[in-house]
Amino acid sequence: MPFPEFRALARLTMSGMGSSGKAGAGRPERLIGALVPPLTRRSAPAVPLVVPKLPRLGPADARSEPLLLDVVCLDASGRFCSRSVLTALAWSPGHRVDVRVGMDVVVIASCAAGRQAVGGRGELTLPISARMLAGLDLEARVVLVAVPTRDLLLVHPPALIAGLLAEYYGPRPEHHDDG
Repeated sequence: MPFPEFRALARLTMSGMGSSGKAGAGRPERLIGALVPPLTRRSAPAVPLVVPKLPRLGPADARSEPLLLDVVCLDASGRFCSRSVLTALAWSPGHRVDVRVGMDVVVIASCAAGRQAVGGRGELTLPISARMLAGLDLEARVVLVAVPTRDLLLVHPPALIAGLLAEYYGPRPEHHDDG
């Protein structure tokens, strides 16, 4: 029986009290409803959310798929607007989207049953939880990468893009021509 300590307390309280409130009055024992919590069923254990893997864009994909880049500033609520990106994706106000989070990226994809929608002024909102998980600073600039052929918008922190560019432009082994 759940909560035995509460039931014991209720019995002890009621068995020692009479109608006058003095101990030993001899009234039959009964439970006080306010002290005994209702019986509840335990819910099933939570099932962890499965986040699908993001498609990797290889060098061949990046050359063949048109990508549109933009840099925008998030406001305090995580809203941003990029008309050129939304136009390329053909997302108009009211268009439903779904937000997923990966390492150093927030993926916004077109989804008929999406939890979010493009706002009336063409703005999108990144929830605080998504911003924190992806490592995006509050009220900071972010890099948008639109992939119109896949109906995706990727949101990256600028530090990631700067790191990739530094790696690309960094020192390379020199080739000597001995001929």
